[in-house]
Amino acid sequence: MKKVFIITGANRGLGHGFVDVLIKDKNNFVISISRSLSEVQKTFTSDNFYFLKADLSESTNDKKLAVLKTLITYEAVFFINNASIIDPIDKIKNLEDQAIDRIISVNIKSPLQITKYLLRNFNENKLTFINISSGAANRAISNWSLYCSSKAFIKMFYEVAESEYEHHSFFNIDPGVIDTNMQKNIRNSDFPDVSSFKSLQEEGKLKAPKQVALEILNTIL
Repeated sequence: MKKVFIITGANRGLGHGFVDVLIKDKNNFVISISRSLSEVQKTFTSDNFYFLKADLSESTNDKKLAVLKTLITYEAVFFINNASIIDPIDKIKNLEDQAIDRIISVNIKSPLQITKYLLRNFNENKLTFINISSGAANRAISNWSLYCSSKAFIKMFYEVAESEYEHHSFFNIDPGVIDTNMQKNIRNSDFPDVSSFKSLQEEGKLKAPKQVALEILNTIL
């Protein structure tokens, strides 16, 4: 039976890694919820790939998600909550309201809305929710107040969801440090612990996105 994978932020980084692995199996149908496609993804056919264009900093409401009803029937559905942003990296007193709203929309509101939609409309399917978490969900990092808080929020949200929907599966997975644009952004930022993140790159400790995606999929499938 085919499996449906819904992935946010699938056009780069770890999200792109998931797509690279999953698209090779014709029994998988991948739905990318992203602002754009990568050049490679533009070559995919509709046989097992669908691009749902959405800016997660805006509201991911039911109207935008309604297309899922035309794409999903009785398959097992996997939602990979991968998209997140870390900016602004700054002291709390310097945070602007617009930046606060953006990170809450991307990191918190959009996965809540997608999760709610799937539970409301596909509760008879076998649903698996994979939250790509972070060590920041459990550790306070100076100048990362919004990122740490949002990651902790979603981690707890899925723990509560697991208690409510025992017939579905929920995973909070910390993938470790990955060689992505977010890591580049972190290294170029000014905060007390930045040197430790620079050391990770210098010492070759950053993981390749595709390899991390494969490891996660081997854990949950």
